[in-house]
Amino acid sequence: MTRIIAIDYGTARIGLALSDERAILASPLPCLKAGRNIEESAQLLAKEFSKHMPLGTIVIGLPLHMSGHESPLSQEVRKLGVLLEDLCKVPISFWDERLSTAQVERGLKEAGLKRKKRSELIDSLSAVLILQNFLDFK
Repeated sequence: MTRIIAIDYGTARIGLALSDERAILASPLPCLKAGRNIEESAQLLAKEFSKHMPLGTIVIGLPLHMSGHESPLSQEVRKLGVLLEDLCKVPISFWDERLSTAQVERGLKEAGLKRKKRSELIDSLSAVLILQNFLDFK
């Protein structure tokens, strides 16, 4: 089986997580600084993903409103998916990421981490949560 990589996309930072070869466990990867636009971010991600090939799937957290409707950022994330599928030749799956960042933030607060340390970890750990939920569902 091949690895699966997940993205928690943000306009400032992009959280990443990678599964083990059996696609059972998710582990964090270092965050990437987002590009100036979605095309540049896709290029940066494709370059990073080349280090982990072959990949079976790229999972992208889809930011939805609490109502389940798509947000403006959802459309940007869908465009990122199209660009990455073309650049990497790997299938894309979108995963509902509602409350993933809030859940991670709450856990980090409960663990007693200071704000600065939480901000360093939140994006990668959100990507881990998205990927682990995806793996558990599969």
